[in-house]
Amino acid sequence: MNKLTISASMIGTIIEWYDVFIFSSAALYIGEELFPSTNPVVATLNVLLVFALGFITRPIGALIFGHFGDRRGRRYSLLYTLLISGISSGIVGLLPTYQEVGDITIVTLVILRLLLGLGLGGEWGGAVLLAIENGERKRGFYSSFVQSTVGIGLLMGSLIFLLLSSVLTKSEMFSFGWRIPFLLSFLMVAVGTVIRLKVNETALFTKVKEENLLLLLPSKEMFKKYWKELLLGTFVAGALGTIFYVGAILLPLFYETSMVISSVQSFEGTSVFAVVDIIMVFVGGRLSDRVGRRPILVIANLLALITIYPAFLLKSVDSFFLALVLFGIYHGSGYSPLAAMISEIFPTNVRYTGSSSAYQFGNSFLGGPASYVSADLGSVNYLLYPVYTVVLVIVTIAFLVKARESKEVEIST
Repeated sequence: MNKLTISASMIGTIIEWYDVFIFSSAALYIGEELFPSTNPVVATLNVLLVFALGFITRPIGALIFGHFGDRRGRRYSLLYTLLISGISSGIVGLLPTYQEVGDITIVTLVILRLLLGLGLGGEWGGAVLLAIENGERKRGFYSSFVQSTVGIGLLMGSLIFLLLSSVLTKSEMFSFGWRIPFLLSFLMVAVGTVIRLKVNETALFTKVKEENLLLLLPSKEMFKKYWKELLLGTFVAGALGTIFYVGAILLPLFYETSMVISSVQSFEGTSVFAVVDIIMVFVGGRLSDRVGRRPILVIANLLALITIYPAFLLKSVDSFFLALVLFGIYHGSGYSPLAAMISEIFPTNVRYTGSSSAYQFGNSFLGGPASYVSADLGSVNYLLYPVYTVVLVIVTIAFLVKARESKEVEIST
C-alpha cells in the first residue's frame, strides 16, 4: 500500500475525530457561553446531551454515504463526508453567545452537531476500506493507521486546549480562547480535500464494478442477508465505543467536577490516554493478524469490566492517570481488530454500507449515549456511574464468545 493511500485514509478521520473531541474538551466553556447561566453541572449535562444528539445522524450518514460508497466508489463519498463535517465544526467557533441571541445559538449548535454526525457516519467506513481493500492479508495492521486517528484527533484536541489554557487567562478562555480550535477546522479541511482528490479508488471495489456485481440497494441486501453480522458488529462497536468514552470523556469530567483534578490535569490525562491508545492500536492490529480478532476483543472487554468500578471508586490524582492509561490500553488494543472484523464479515458490494452501519449503530445507539446516561445515573449516586458500561460489556462478551473468527476470511469478492 502506498503512502498516499494511507494518508488519504487517515487525514479525513483525523480531522473529524479532532472536531468531535474539541467539542467535548470545550464542554465547560460551551456550557457557559452558549447556554443559559445555570448550575455548572447542569450546563455540562446540557452540552453532553447536545454531544449525544450528534450520534443521531451518524447511522443516517452511514446509510447514505455507504449507499453511494457501494454504488459509486469509496473515494466519491469520502470527499463529501470530509467537507460536511469539517465546515460544520468550524462554524461552531463563530457562533454568538446565548446572551447575544438566545435560543437561536442553541438551535444552531444542535444543527451543526447533527451535520458533523452525518459526515462522520459516512467517513469512518470509507476510510477503513481505503486501507482494508488495499491491504492484502495484513488487514489488522493496515486498519491500524485509520484507527490511530481517533487517538491522534483526541491528542490534537487535548493539546491545543492544554496550550490555550496555559497561555490564556480563565476569562480569555471563556470569551474567545475556546473558539480557536474550532476555527482551525477550516484550514484542516482545505488540506484534507487536496489529499483526498489525489487518491485512487480501491482495487477491490474496482474489480466488483468491472464484474457488474454492484447492487441497486446495498442497504436492502444488508438488512435481508447480513442482519446477524450487523447485530454482532453493532454490539462490539458499541461496547468498545463506550470503553473509549469512559476514558476520554466521562472519567475526566467526573474527576474534574469532583474537584479531584484541575482542568489542566484533565487535559493532561486525556493526552496520556490518547498516546497510549495510538500505540496500542498498532499493537492490537499486529496481534490480530496473528491470533485473530475475537480473542483480543474478548480480553479487552473483560479487562474493562474488571477495571470500571475501581476507576470511579479510587478518587485520587494517581488513580485518575492510571485509569486513563488502562482504558487507553483496552480500547486501543481492540480498536483495530474491530475495524478488520466488521469489514471482513461483509462482501465488497455491501461492505461500505455494512461496516459503516455496524460501527455507527453501535456508537450511536450504544456508545454515544454512554457519557450522558452514565453522568445522569452518577448524579443520583456516584456508584451508578459504571452500571451502563458493565451491562453493555457483559452482553458484548457473550456475542463475541459465539462469533466466528474472521481473520482468514477471503474478501476478494
